Amino acid sequence: MHFDKLKVYDNFKWKYIVNATFEGDYDMPVLRPVYEIPRNLIPFDATISAKSTENKWFHFYEDDYRFERIWNNPNRYIEILNRFEGGIGPDFSMYLDMPRSQQIWNCWRNRVITYAMQSQSYKPFIPNAGWGDNESLSWAFDGLPEYSVLSITTQGCFDDYICKQSLLNGLHELVRRKHPLAICVYGLFPEEWKERFPVPIITYKSFSEEKWRA
Repeated sequence: MHFDKLKVYDNFKWKYIVNATFEGDYDMPVLRPVYEIPRNLIPFDATISAKSTENKWFHFYEDDYRFERIWNNPNRYIEILNRFEGGIGPDFSMYLDMPRSQQIWNCWRNRVITYAMQSQSYKPFIPNAGWGDNESLSWAFDGLPEYSVLSITTQGCFDDYICKQSLLNGLHELVRRKHPLAICVYGLFPEEWKERFPVPIITYKSFSEEKWRA
């Protein structure tokens, strides 16, 4: 089979990871550690229309369709994101009931775009950690840096007992394997849970929480 190498590199985003080192069975690009803590978080969907970027950080903890465009055209949106003080890497979903192949694909996309963001800027772009069921823990943290600030979301993790247990199991494994300096949590996180982890937990109210309180 013959193919246009440049076109393939563009379609599959290989050009963004040409200088990367990889980890694990699925070749997850290894991300660099970050030491800053976010403040004044806004969703990616609001970054384009933001009137000011001063002291603002962005996140991708919203519906996937709202940020699919950064996968389709990374350079365009990374240029916009570089105007902000910092941000959190993409969170393409890894639901418990997703096919395993789709979970791995979305995890890989999260790493690729975060690697591209970090490579094209000296701004602090915090790696996002996501996982599905216990089986996913064997690869879901590949590429994440050790001794770094990391970020997660708990949205949808309190829907039932299984989701809640998957959250706790994954978080314990994340701490054990990556020794994070701090974990930023976007969404609910009970205060009594913080005592279970030997690492600072910094919480941010999700949009749905803010809307409910209002």
